[in-house]
Amino acid sequence: MTTTVASPLLSAASGPLRKTAFPLHLQPMLAVLSTMPPDQANWGFEYKWDGVRCLAYWKPGTLTLESRNLLDTTSQYPELQALRDNLPDVPAVLDGEIIAINEKGRVSFLNLSHRMHVVSSQRVEQRAALYPVTFMIFDILYLDGYSTMELPYTERRAILEGLKLDGPNWRTPPYYAGLGDQMSQAAHTARLEGIVAKRLDSVYEPGKRTGAWRKLKFVGRQEFIIGGWLPYKANDLNMVGSLLLGYNDEVAKPGKPLPPLHYAGSVGTGFAEKTRRELAALMKARPSDRSPFSGNTGKHGAIFVRPDLIAEVEYRGWSPAGSLRQPSFKGLREDKDPREIVRESRWKS
Repeated sequence: MTTTVASPLLSAASGPLRKTAFPLHLQPMLAVLSTMPPDQANWGFEYKWDGVRCLAYWKPGTLTLESRNLLDTTSQYPELQALRDNLPDVPAVLDGEIIAINEKGRVSFLNLSHRMHVVSSQRVEQRAALYPVTFMIFDILYLDGYSTMELPYTERRAILEGLKLDGPNWRTPPYYAGLGDQMSQAAHTARLEGIVAKRLDSVYEPGKRTGAWRKLKFVGRQEFIIGGWLPYKANDLNMVGSLLLGYNDEVAKPGKPLPPLHYAGSVGTGFAEKTRRELAALMKARPSDRSPFSGNTGKHGAIFVRPDLIAEVEYRGWSPAGSLRQPSFKGLREDKDPREIVRESRWKS
């Protein structure tokens, strides 16, 4: 059902909108790895935030946060509950990225990783004080009884910016139409991971990864499945020396066991001593009596684990043999399913 909207909150919509029930458990739209679009005038450019995706579901009085793999993460980020005071008195669904800023004022996935895999409310509060987060809100999918997903990107952004969602732990970062080269340079200067290009006329397609949204990374960076590890010192199982990494040949079907993983090499840098100890505890909690990899890792003394943890890794390329060059550990992720972890490749226009 479409109708002309009288709500002033939706005045940026150029045409009728679809009146719908409040949506639940939407999967966010995704971007493909690509290069700079040649027709920059037709694209909006945003910074690529080094965090975890989050959809925020607002029914006046109740704010629920959900990760891209549909996990309820509301209790993990208590500081974001203050956003309720900045939201309108009508239902809304927002899309964005949760990030952490380090002591140098830089976006830090490592700081954010300290907020993951934390269960007790006491530890959540302690970590929130040490590693506060910011919700970078960049899209709106529903407002005041209407789906906005069929609107073009420019109109969704205008509606979102009209809500003026800026506060101590949340922000609506701007986008810039046609300024891809300038945004790329600015992101380089700020030491960000990259930028995202979104077609100005693109609609929002939940759960889809299309050429309408493209991510441009300055360095190689993606997620890998942890399939094993090596101790930092021989016979010392209290610190991780390196993690053995793998990926799927293609996205695995839900409910099916993971097929044998392609081995992508190991990562042994990027760890603080505290991180090495925390990872060792996680590794020892998930032992496996067989390798999850399809081939030989070539690592003598490798200890294999249940492949259900995901590591974010930065790297400088791939060797001819299919191993990562100069990999560096950036943190664990909990917002993705191991079944979806594949080797990223460039979008072909």
